Amino acid sequence: MIGLKTVKLALVGAMAMALSACASGPRVYTDADPATDFGQFRTFAFVEGAGKDAEARYQTLSGQRIEDAINLAMVSRGYQLDIHTPDLLINFHLKTQEKTRSSPPVYVGGYYGYRSGMYVGWPGYVEPGYVDSYTEGTLTIDLVNRQTEQMVWEGTAVSRVTSAVREAPNETVRAAVASIFAKYPYVAGSSVPQPVSQ
Repeated sequence: MIGLKTVKLALVGAMAMALSACASGPRVYTDADPATDFGQFRTFAFVEGAGKDAEARYQTLSGQRIEDAINLAMVSRGYQLDIHTPDLLINFHLKTQEKTRSSPPVYVGGYYGYRSGMYVGWPGYVEPGYVDSYTEGTLTIDLVNRQTEQMVWEGTAVSRVTSAVREAPNETVRAAVASIFAKYPYVAGSSVPQPVSQ
């Protein structure tokens, strides 16, 4: 027989699992041009204006951190920086957005089942709703074939911007960029996809 305490424990467990999933890292999405031969790419450079504010004429500190982390990720995959005739051009964009998530109160019904009419079960209870306001950060990285001027791969990481994130910008940026490139399946000069993180 399932009791009220058991149901409450199950709900608490489900909430804990959801929170731990959010804390495990950013949500990462990728897309690629299926017709592109990635084996032709060996060098890269950043597009002019990458990481700059739309109205600014300089690169922000966040932009410089992101560029450094991308540079490290590309070099670790065998690509070489070539500002004159790169095979790939890299662009990136970081934005934040205020979000609100809410949940209405949930009525957890009483337990009658087979005993309905025989005796009174628990009347049930109401789980209170909530309103959650937070800041969401989105980092998008584009890889562009310089010769065709066509984007060939895109990776996006989305996560909450917490106080811990703001207090450790270097670690946060490195982790976000690493999470995106963990889904990039190629190394320089090879068209054979490598295993990516799940």
